[in-house]
Amino acid sequence: MAIHNDTVNFCDENKHLDVSVVEEINGLEIVEDTSDSEDGPEQTVSNAVSAISRPNVPPVFGSVTVSNSENVQFGNNTYFQGPVVIKQIIHNKSGIENVSYDRTGDENVSPPHKSQKDPDIDNDSQKFVLKTWHKLTIALTALVVLISCAIVFGIPKGSNGPFHEHSTGAPGDLLIAPNHLRIVSRMEWLAQPETGPLDKLRLPAPWVVITHTATNFCYNQSSCVYNVRLVQEYHIGSRGWYDIGYNFLVGGDGSAYCGRGWDFEGAHTLGYNKYSIGIAFIGTFSQEAPPQKQLDACKKLIHLGVASGKIAKDYKLFAHSQLTAWESPGKKLVEILREWPHFVKDTSQLESLLPKY
Repeated sequence: MAIHNDTVNFCDENKHLDVSVVEEINGLEIVEDTSDSEDGPEQTVSNAVSAISRPNVPPVFGSVTVSNSENVQFGNNTYFQGPVVIKQIIHNKSGIENVSYDRTGDENVSPPHKSQKDPDIDNDSQKFVLKTWHKLTIALTALVVLISCAIVFGIPKGSNGPFHEHSTGAPGDLLIAPNHLRIVSRMEWLAQPETGPLDKLRLPAPWVVITHTATNFCYNQSSCVYNVRLVQEYHIGSRGWYDIGYNFLVGGDGSAYCGRGWDFEGAHTLGYNKYSIGIAFIGTFSQEAPPQKQLDACKKLIHLGVASGKIAKDYKLFAHSQLTAWESPGKKLVEILREWPHFVKDTSQLESLLPKY
């Protein structure tokens, strides 16, 4: 800041004012009235308000400072010869893109708004309308899928044949065609390998012995696999057998689970294992009977054994409790077995029923 004592004289039509520069701020000189006017305070305030400011900072362009010069031009000069027409280019934001408009670098670019009357607009707020041809396509596709399932699985219209499956609609319920038996292999139920050699079974086996596992009931493959693995672990770990004791097991899901299979002697009925195929119902059936699909799975398995030469055509069917002191396979299941063909109701002369080998 610089303080000056210069005295400046201003004249108007009637007065002669004496002012002096007292301060300079950013190139502006602040002056003070030093005249001997007797107009009073009001006139002094008026004079102070009309103080003169003069620019005192030379123009600067980059690193160049210009002083004591007039009419200075930086940059190129463009000269036009002849008439010049200035055309105004307007960027219209009403929805129509102006191809002549040149955007600057600092301008925000936003996608053009589509007209609401345009039928080709992809508007998220518009709902999808299900047209007639959509409905027909969906209906035909569903019909083809149903027909394909009926052909592949052989789904009947009624209860045809002795092995008709009744679907209960329970979680994990399998839809099994009549006369078809699904056998779950040892690999599928993650069986442990045998811990020792198994004796070969002389085929065709003359007897079929029905027992139960005395475990919880299973209604789908996951729960049946769990129970079968528990039985195998018990037979190997606690009973000391080389493998699970049964040749097959049937579950409440309507499937058969392979134990020792057709060709190896089981460990289910002491004294009679070398004569028989042992089939165990998964569950306990002293108070409740097994569901129909579990019974049908056992029938199908026996039928398959006879057809494949693993079971003798004139086989004899026994309940486990008829040959041992156990209650297996449970009172309710025994009542059903008594009505099956080949069931031996009189075991008083059991010795006479033994095979001759």
